[in-house]
Amino acid sequence: PVRSEHREEFRTLLGHAKSLGMERAAFLQADSDVGRLHLGNVQRITKELGMPEALPFAIGSEVTDTQIDEFVLKMRERRIQVMFNHGGIAVYERLIRRARATGLNTVFQGVNSASAQPAAHLGPLAHGMVFTQVVPSPWERKTALTRQYQQAFGAAFSGQPFSYGSLEGYTTTLVLAEALKRAGRALTRPALLNALSDAKFDIAGYKVSYRKGEHVGSTFVDTAIVTRDGTFRH
Repeated sequence: PVRSEHREEFRTLLGHAKSLGMERAAFLQADSDVGRLHLGNVQRITKELGMPEALPFAIGSEVTDTQIDEFVLKMRERRIQVMFNHGGIAVYERLIRRARATGLNTVFQGVNSASAQPAAHLGPLAHGMVFTQVVPSPWERKTALTRQYQQAFGAAFSGQPFSYGSLEGYTTTLVLAEALKRAGRALTRPALLNALSDAKFDIAGYKVSYRKGEHVGSTFVDTAIVTRDGTFRH
């Protein structure tokens, strides 16, 4: 991976919530091995931060309106102050709409992979939501990486909007290209792995590093808030 781990996004969201005086959290995750792995990370982070364990909501492929109502009721009973998710974006949107319709004032947050869709679909309900992002703002020109990205993207996709996803993909491609160079002309899979096994990359100021047994890539995590017009402000 080039981007920061979801675990660090969870840590950022929970730390942000605690800094605002919010202690009681809920977490929406897939009812799968991966979802349970994420839940385990969330519970370890709440313990590290001195917060109560997060209230888990595991969802399958089909979620009924009755289940949504039960989630909202349980959040009200447990007086949940902040909630965030990993995956289940459409379900999360339904949950937010239902919670707001019943007057629940829980603060809703999310990780980067679930940011663009809710901001576009929820309209005024998305205003003020905080999301983690694993790359800088693609719309601002504050970093060398985003300036380089904007120039390259504009040349390749004239008239198309910038996005977090395309900036992350652009950054990942630059890291791969550099790794291929370091692997040498006689390119093999072992040579590429060796080039990545203990390496540091500076991609226009965006730092990526790997060590044997430690394949994190970047640790960069930022937060962005949804404005009234549905855009993101860092």
